[in-house]
Amino acid sequence: MTRYRMLCLAVMAAWLVTGCSGSDSSTKDAVVNDVTTTDPGADLTQPDVPQTEDIPVQPDEGTPQDSLVEDIADEDASPSDVPSQDVTPDPGADPGLPCVGEFCAAGPDSAPNPRLMGPFPVGIKTVTYTDPNNPNPDGSPRVLKTEIWYPTTEEFRDGERYAYDPMSDGTDALREKYSDIDIGIFPCDGVWNPPVLRGNGRFPLVVFSHGAYGIRFQSVFYTLHLASHGYVVIAPDHQLNTLYEIMVDGWNGADLIPSAMQRPFDVLFLIEKFAQRNADPEDEFYDLLDMQNVGVTGHSFGGLTSFLVVKDPRVKAIVPMAPEGSMINAVATILDFPFIEDIHVPTMMMGGVLDKTLNYQGSMADVFPTLNPPKWFLTLNRGGHYTFTDMCRMKLEELADRWGDAEDAMNDGCNPETNWNYLDSHEATLHYAVAFFNLFLRNSPDSAAYLTAEAGADFGDEISFQAVPE
Repeated sequence: MTRYRMLCLAVMAAWLVTGCSGSDSSTKDAVVNDVTTTDPGADLTQPDVPQTEDIPVQPDEGTPQDSLVEDIADEDASPSDVPSQDVTPDPGADPGLPCVGEFCAAGPDSAPNPRLMGPFPVGIKTVTYTDPNNPNPDGSPRVLKTEIWYPTTEEFRDGERYAYDPMSDGTDALREKYSDIDIGIFPCDGVWNPPVLRGNGRFPLVVFSHGAYGIRFQSVFYTLHLASHGYVVIAPDHQLNTLYEIMVDGWNGADLIPSAMQRPFDVLFLIEKFAQRNADPEDEFYDLLDMQNVGVTGHSFGGLTSFLVVKDPRVKAIVPMAPEGSMINAVATILDFPFIEDIHVPTMMMGGVLDKTLNYQGSMADVFPTLNPPKWFLTLNRGGHYTFTDMCRMKLEELADRWGDAEDAMNDGCNPETNWNYLDSHEATLHYAVAFFNLFLRNSPDSAAYLTAEAGADFGDEISFQAVPE
């Protein structure tokens, strides 16, 4: 490592351990429910790109019984430097767009209302992958428990709805610590493990990266909604930096540096993994993914990750939510990734003025002018850090006595007196994020009409919107 990179790492360490750059350093980056594994810490030494390898692991206890354990790998593949070739189109594929009445999925001649659920019913699967080339400190392969939301067949439109249960899905340590507290169960508008829809063309892949001490389904309001509009959305647990670590052991700033280093490789690994699945005639996703139009989105540290993974040329659009944008070049220097001034991927950035975990001005507002167009910036004037998540659905008051960060969240996006109602803010998030991906990933030019301040006028003074399309 060069002296310059060592200096950048030292600056990052001091910055992170002192509580990031937020206006309230007591607040940390945590979100909603799911699983985590093994010991804290991570390895700062990164390969140029992670390669895939078949090392099956068993799903955590409490995972739904049909949870899949998959590892479909090409040992010679390199996710970011050698993208998989596209596959020969399935002769049975129908390029037509599905419609429910007059409501059709986005395409060259269609620009659906992004606030409404799309025309596809949504299926949910959980898979577990391992990446031995991005190892944990003890040398063990990195484990990526990954959620998939995807369009399913019409017969499941009114199927039994799935509910996320953090207690059954979590760790033994979590269940022991909170045995006498009702954390809650969180139903969603999706169905567990139905077949993947065929006959409606290919679906762009979108990867969601959770925040520091977040979880892979921290923002189901968003990831499931995207899938209903014709996307396959995947989200990993970034091992050793998830919600269950912080709920059991508390916040540890020292964990953030290794997580920042490993997260981009997690995302690049999964992009390549799904490219391999797309090319495998035996796989259920064979020839169903548009791997030349990949989107990446994420919250907080996941927003930072969204900027970094544009190294992969298949990434054609990014939506960073409440990102730590001031760290982009520092991490890029260490990992030898593109600097912010070298990023030319369409970007929809989002942030909340009342963010207490990060500093809205320094981490977002001051970063936006340095981005290359095309670019857009949605500001929630009474939004906090957790406004972009489902955390406000948790029983935060009941958890606060045992988990101090719950009280932080109540005042950083979930406060009904100072923050915009989170359900209304979610509608604004969906309006701009879905329309943006429809424009750039589903080739829907008329969706650009939604990417204006005027299109969100009904949100009133709750939002500000900047558009620099060229």
